[in-house]
Order: sequence, then structure tokens, then C-alpha cells
Amino acid sequence: MSQQSSDKKVFCGIAFVLLVLILAFTLGCTVIYHVFSNRIPDIVTEGIRQQTVVEEVEPEPTGIVRVEGPEFIPTTIDFSFNGVGYSIAPKVDNDLYYGAFEMERELNNDPSFSEEEFYQDYYYRLTFDPEMDDAIEYVVLQLRLIRDEQELGVAGYAELIIKYVQSIPYDFDRLEEHQADLSPKGDPRLPVQTLVDGTADCDEKVMLAAALLSHEGYGTALLVYKEEAHAVLGLKGEGPGYLESGYEFVELTSPIYVSEKPEAIVGDVRLTSIPMILEFRSGSALYPQSAVDEIAFIIHARDTALAAAETKRAYIESTPMSQGQFDYEASLYEACFIAHNSLRVTVNEDGTPNYDTPFKDRIAALEWLAVNYWWQ
Repeated sequence: MSQQSSDKKVFCGIAFVLLVLILAFTLGCTVIYHVFSNRIPDIVTEGIRQQTVVEEVEPEPTGIVRVEGPEFIPTTIDFSFNGVGYSIAPKVDNDLYYGAFEMERELNNDPSFSEEEFYQDYYYRLTFDPEMDDAIEYVVLQLRLIRDEQELGVAGYAELIIKYVQSIPYDFDRLEEHQADLSPKGDPRLPVQTLVDGTADCDEKVMLAAALLSHEGYGTALLVYKEEAHAVLGLKGEGPGYLESGYEFVELTSPIYVSEKPEAIVGDVRLTSIPMILEFRSGSALYPQSAVDEIAFIIHARDTALAAAETKRAYIESTPMSQGQFDYEASLYEACFIAHNSLRVTVNEDGTPNYDTPFKDRIAALEWLAVNYWWQ
């Protein structure tokens, strides 16, 4: 074999090896590309295009869709807290108010939902629609000024928010419509509707209070008494709470203390059933157990005041005394009636709450009792 022929074979061999290496490298890069690239090859996407055509469907709105309507002025609510008078003036956009009025109010039709989940989902959507955030913030800014002025703590600030909502007049027309199985359009009212209208029934008050309190970091819940057709706010506390739920009972139809359950509510209805407790939002601000204990002290003083008054009257009538001593004993007698009437909600002759009578909030009541609670 000639040298030229041998060189040719060597060259061909080297060329073959190089070709194999090039092919292997190319295939390797292709495999690596498909492993690490998230791009689907054109041949695959083309096949998908030919097989299916996905039609985009616009989802049905489930929240507030703003709608224009006639101009209005939101209702200003006047109320007192710890003996000082205040006014809260809301600010609600025109199209937001009418959008809330027109919003569809329907229960979720998910068949997997329990009864509690149906109610929870329903009221949560009505209470916390993000379109209402600015209107809630506007009210909260005014409440914070009062908080700072009175140097309120966690308990006092919650009580301030609650007292504001309690001071919104109860809507007896709505009550009559519901009793007649009539549900007006836009019912139940969302928090922004209540702010504008300046009146509400029980569940509407709960929704507004929950929106305000949750905004400020408190845990809230809705207590639904189906048998009595009544709603109560649950305020997350440090202690066991109402029915060991962890939530304090808060009646909102009239001024009353946090954790106090009234003997009867509007219409002389007695709450005897066990409510559904529907959690709204959790929060880091808990209503202190110490405040609950102080309220129990206030209620005991109130509930024993009339008996003390009768004892004092009998003493005055049976004991000879000077005018100065008589005036002193009479002032003690009078203190019993002040305690009985101002440490609880009072009602008018027709049974409706009287929002104009003095009501000593927890802090004011404790200060007054420190001086006047002689019958303890």
C-alpha cells in the first residue's frame, strides 16, 4: 500500500470521527434545549391550534359595579362617648352608593357548601367588597382622631367604633317589611349604603361594624340567630367569649356594653336559640379579658342599685336627722337611680331604644362608680 493511500485512509477516519462528534454535540444541545427551555416547539402548538379553539368568556361580576345616580348627602351621625359629643360625617362616591344598591345579592350555589358556609360566603362578600375600602377609611380616620384625643387603648377604641354604630338609628320600617316577608331592593344594605342612609337593621349594623373593626385589626364574626331572625356582632377577645367561641357578644341595635347579652332586643324578642357563629376576619387586636371583667362589675352595680335605693329610702324615712344629713342621704339615694338608668340602655314607651338618654360607657362608668358606688 502506498503512503498516499495510507494518508487518505487516516484522513477519512479522522473526518468520520469529527462528523460523529458534531452530530452527537448537535443532538445533545437539542435535548438540553428541550429540557431547559419552556418554549413549546412550533409543530406541537400548530397541532393544538388545529385541534381546539378556546373562546375567552368574560366572567360575571360578583362585586360592586359602579352606577351613576342622583346626588345625595351622606347622613352625619351625632353620638357621645365617655360623656363627650362627636359627629361622624361619611364620604361615599355617588356611583359607589348606587352600585352597592344595584349589586346582586345571591347565595353561592356551590353544592358542597354547608349552611354555615353559604351564610359566611354571602355576608363576607357584602361586608368586605374592596370597592368600599376608601369610604371605610374615611370614617376610620375620624374615629382615630377621637381615639387619640381620649388616649384610648385596645378596648376603648373597639368600644368607640361600636358606640358609633350603635348610635345609628334602627330602621323599624325595614323590620316591618321583613316581618311581612317583603325584601326591598338593595337589601340588606352594604356598609356604604348604611353610611349614606344613616339608618340600619341588625345585620346591616353588624356588617358596618365588622368592616370598621376589621379595618383596624380586630377579629370579627357574625352571630346569626335564625329562629329569632336576628344578627349580632362577634368581637374576638382574649378570654373564652360567648359560648366558648372566643368572640365577645356585641348587640348593636342600641347602646349596650361589649359582652352584655340583653334580656330582650327590638320588638321584645328573646334570644334563646344557639346562633351560627360565622368568622369574618382574624386580627391581632383582641378585646381584653380585663375589660370584660370590668363590665361584669358595672352590671352588678347596676343590677343591685334598686334594692340599695329601697334600703336607703327606708333608712331616711325612719331616722331623725338634720337637713344637712338628709341632703347627704338623699344624694346617696339618688345615685342608685343614676346607676340603674345610665348604666344600661333605656327605651321609650313603645319599646324602641332611646338614643338621647345618657349612657355611661365603660371608662366613664368606672370613673363614676369609683366615687358613687356606696352600696357595694
